[in-house]
Amino acid sequence: MRRGGERGRGFALPAAIVGVAAFALVALAMVDWGRGVGALLQARVTAARLSAAADSGLALAIHGAALRDPRRRWARDGKPRALTFDGIAVTVVIEDERAFVPLNAISGPVLRALLAYVGAGGARLDGLAAALGDWIDADDETRPGGAERAAYAAAGLAPRNGPIREAGELAVLKGMDRALLDRLLPLISLVPRADQAMVDGRWAKPEIMAIMAIMAGAGPEDLEAMIRARKADPAPEADTPGEREPLDLVMIRITVEARLGPDAVARRRAVIEFTGDPARPYWVRSFR
Repeated sequence: MRRGGERGRGFALPAAIVGVAAFALVALAMVDWGRGVGALLQARVTAARLSAAADSGLALAIHGAALRDPRRRWARDGKPRALTFDGIAVTVVIEDERAFVPLNAISGPVLRALLAYVGAGGARLDGLAAALGDWIDADDETRPGGAERAAYAAAGLAPRNGPIREAGELAVLKGMDRALLDRLLPLISLVPRADQAMVDGRWAKPEIMAIMAIMAGAGPEDLEAMIRARKADPAPEADTPGEREPLDLVMIRITVEARLGPDAVARRRAVIEFTGDPARPYWVRSFR
């Protein structure tokens, strides 16, 4: 009986060790799970703070740009304005939408000059210009080098057969890539305006001024020379701190970036049109 009891106790010790080890593994798993949940919750809190800061920056920019007193109004000059919300650095840029090339209203030569400036050349330039024309026009006849319905069918897409409304349409154009699109987007406007084919030289960047010269009939042969001339002899600065013209029907582009550290960021971009109606002072024409 003694021997049997000793054997029982001998077996009990390894079983206890295994039980403790299993419990330790479960405890470690619970700790890891807790850490993962904590990290996820912290990430969500950070995202919520960034989103709130970006939205606050946008709301404040709309308010500042709409002030009736031009001495207090935030200028739409494209200069960054630094703000802070809840310890988060927020940068706000306000620009006049008339400073950008109205992509849906420009002529063929101006479109080619624009695409050439952002880096398209040769057959790619011809193809992109044709593909853009095919996307916008109302028919299904493919231009030389262009792309109509059949070219996009495999991706489940089809040309709009009307004016482009959002950047995502440009991204899927035959011949377009991310690098070219990133250079193009800061120069163009996709929002319909009453003065469709006009660019306001008071606000336009040098490269857009060069394209404006083409719109006026200067020709696309020497874009870089036009840009150098514009930089050497810049146009007079706009009335500061915020243009004296009435706000009615003025359209602005607001870009907001909220940043917390090197990697955590939230961005907003909106096009706002002021109406002059106190009951509904502005429309949001574009938001992303």
